[in-house]
Amino acid sequence: MWSPSKAAAQRVARRRPNIYPAIDLMPFLSVFLVFLVMFMSNIPAYHYGVPVDLPNARSTTSQPGALREDAIHIAVTRDGRFFFGGQRVAWGQLHNLIQAATREGSEPKIYLSADRRAKNKDVEIAVDQIRLAGITNVAILAN
Repeated sequence: MWSPSKAAAQRVARRRPNIYPAIDLMPFLSVFLVFLVMFMSNIPAYHYGVPVDLPNARSTTSQPGALREDAIHIAVTRDGRFFFGGQRVAWGQLHNLIQAATREGSEPKIYLSADRRAKNKDVEIAVDQIRLAGITNVAILAN
């Protein structure tokens, strides 16, 4: 039996779309995540305010001791400047500063940050000064 209300209901059902438009946020979030990871991984390494572009290494070992307050950090920049704990020093003072720091109770391990474009001679001078101070445990930091 036909009725006007059933006919109206059928017309409304035919006009109703089967697919509802919606904005899919998953592509946006995935692209955003990729950009976030890209920009976070390209942050330059600043060790105690010293801009050092660390070299890349294929295999590295985590050095959690480098985050300690009393860790001894030495940085060699690309233009041949030496930094001990964030303070610029002359290369001849390094062994005295290292000996003083170990006498005060610092860990007898040096964390050396050398810029990837630093001259090998400058890094060799830093290692010689560390050796002159009597320290044999040196960790060279890398990405």
